[in-house]
Amino acid sequence: MHIPDGYLSPVVSLGAAVVTVPVWGIAVQKVRNVLNQRTVPLLAIFSAFAFTIMMFNIPVPGGTTAHAVGGTLIAVVLGPWAAVLGISMALILQALFFGDGGILAIFINCLNMGVLLPFAGYFSYRLIAGRAPVLSVRRVWAAGIGAYIGITLSGLAVGIELGLQPLLFTENGRPLYSPYGLEAAIPTMLVAHMLAASIVEGLVTALGVAYLQKNYPVYLTSLRKIVAGADISEGATGKQPFLPVAIIGGVVGLAIIVFAGLIAGDWNLGRLFGADWSQVNWSDVALMLLIVGIIAVVLVPLAWFVLPRNMKKVGTYFTAIAVLAPLGLIAPGFAYGEGSAEDVNKAFGYVPQGLKDFSDFFKAPLADYKLPFPPFNGANSQLWQQGVGYEVAGIVGILLLGGLMFGLALLLKKRGAVEETLGVIKKPGEAPNR
Repeated sequence: MHIPDGYLSPVVSLGAAVVTVPVWGIAVQKVRNVLNQRTVPLLAIFSAFAFTIMMFNIPVPGGTTAHAVGGTLIAVVLGPWAAVLGISMALILQALFFGDGGILAIFINCLNMGVLLPFAGYFSYRLIAGRAPVLSVRRVWAAGIGAYIGITLSGLAVGIELGLQPLLFTENGRPLYSPYGLEAAIPTMLVAHMLAASIVEGLVTALGVAYLQKNYPVYLTSLRKIVAGADISEGATGKQPFLPVAIIGGVVGLAIIVFAGLIAGDWNLGRLFGADWSQVNWSDVALMLLIVGIIAVVLVPLAWFVLPRNMKKVGTYFTAIAVLAPLGLIAPGFAYGEGSAEDVNKAFGYVPQGLKDFSDFFKAPLADYKLPFPPFNGANSQLWQQGVGYEVAGIVGILLLGGLMFGLALLLKKRGAVEETLGVIKKPGEAPNR
């Protein structure tokens, strides 16, 4: 869903700012109501988490790839305005440093994934949850279904935006920008999400809410009046064990996705999801997985022992996710509507002039999450070397985004709450700081 430059007319890309920028302005004001000692670091963590899961490209029916976003999870915990800022910041950083989404397309990408997705997911969640207590199981289901709806509608919006381009902008009878018509773009984006990416988004969100209910219920109950509603009770945490439920949910979700992939590939494993898996060099993949596994065995336990107590669990999870990020490199093909000019030329036999003019408008320093020097990049770079570079780029992005989001949240927070977060406020009788 990260639309690159050249696929949309600049009129559409930049015109989206008419909606996106005012929403950012409102979000800056609204988010102050939820920022406190606990939620400032949580917003930074959620934003970095969204950045990370967007690096995991999964194969989807139609032979392309897609990813989860995590916007509804932030909206369910911290409210939709916090999600607007958290996801938008991640998307802006991805465009500026990693070339994931165009510079001109920042406003439209933030509108799709940073505004439409969390609001659609949040209000679906509120509707399904009804008056159920904050810590009830119904809230977990509501969060998962809401996330499924939110990202699906976001994918639909991208399909409409891409599909309208050939109708609105042509040159000599050919599309000037995206060559994908509405009849192709809408069903492709819907199927790709409804049968794969939206399932992952729903699972991630439901498991995230269930985890918080089980381990950190105060994050959900402390903002209950603002996020869930003043008339909603807290309730009590269920006794269901988290890990078995998470494993069962993951297996069921994976089974549904694989089943959809088999149908899309006419029950041919070599055409699973409709992709051409013969393009994949499995010996290179095996070597990459071996090296990624070795790195994981070293770094994940190291993170557990090195990180401070209050960051131990979260930091270890993030380390594991970042280390495993190269798994997103295995799927063949590319996300629909995100191919290069060369990819479009192969598919259509020509490159639309607008795409040719704007596709190289900006070159990100770590484009495609690749380190810009050998052996991690270049013609002789092996897959495992690219994978290691992908991990390093991802860790750089996580740390950079987490730091930026933490700083922004501190700036936006009310003065007293800032002092509380930084530990400046003292208990009665304590000496002031010197």
